[in-house]
Amino acid sequence: MSADMDFDMQAAWLRRFSADAESNLGAFARRLKEAMPELVTVQEKKGFFAKTAKITGVTIELGENRYSLEQNAGRLTASIAMVVRGITLNTKTLDPSEWFARLADETKKASAHAQTLSSSLQQFMAS
Repeated sequence: MSADMDFDMQAAWLRRFSADAESNLGAFARRLKEAMPELVTVQEKKGFFAKTAKITGVTIELGENRYSLEQNAGRLTASIAMVVRGITLNTKTLDPSEWFARLADETKKASAHAQTLSSSLQQFMAS
């Protein structure tokens, strides 16, 4: 993928989320949870008199990285933490567009690894 394409994709994500951060974050979090239920945690907040909870953030655990995206007062904050054996070693705050690009890259790598593993397993079982 070219640098221009990466920039365009990042800008599109940022425009989409900036337009209505609350509802887009909710849709994004639900989609991630459906795709990777064991790796995704959705943060919700429910007011005292509210009937339903409002999604305020999402966290994705990929390898040693914990990707967090939160919405506060209509503004998105994004961070990536390095976590080893349950201990957070460092946390970097990023621009949301950079966060989306890194998450996309990380999920592509994880998907390629899973496909390779699945192929190896199928070959082993066929032998």
